[in-house]
Amino acid sequence: MRTWIIALAVAIAATAGGIAIPVHSAVAQAAQNAPVVVGIIDLQTILKKSKAGQSLEQALLAKSKKINEEIGKTEQGLRGKRQKLEQSRSSLAPADFQAQLSALQKEFDALRKNASAKRKELEAARNKGLQQISDSLDVVVSDIAKKRGLTLIINKSLVVMAAQNWDITAEVQKGLDAKLPKVSI
Repeated sequence: MRTWIIALAVAIAATAGGIAIPVHSAVAQAAQNAPVVVGIIDLQTILKKSKAGQSLEQALLAKSKKINEEIGKTEQGLRGKRQKLEQSRSSLAPADFQAQLSALQKEFDALRKNASAKRKELEAARNKGLQQISDSLDVVVSDIAKKRGLTLIINKSLVVMAAQNWDITAEVQKGLDAKLPKVSI
């Protein structure tokens, strides 16, 4: 059923864009025999209001805050070292000053590298959490589609106007909250 929905959505989108895309003949045959029953889902609302979406947001904010505090503390320490080095510049030989300055610059570079790695780690955690939500959302949406006899589900951001009873966002959010109340990253 999912393949058929995707194929039909691609065919409709292609036709609307003036592009002809060949569709598997069995899918085309099934599309001719079945009426199109549409459901609309607001994915942005679900991500903002669902327990899983809020859990992910809170976990990411906490992790981001921790990373920023660590980086800030280290950076502050390095700035203090640099200030002390600048104050002792007159008492150091130029070669010693340059050597210490170079070592300090290497520490700053290591900090930047570490910060970049931490941000990549944060992005990977975000993607992992979004994947958990997506996997659960697929199951919930599929169950609702079967229960209601829906043959096409469209993201609300792609819809200009639709009947209110086509919107299944609240039902999907309720199902997602039951299936995945918390996301672990």
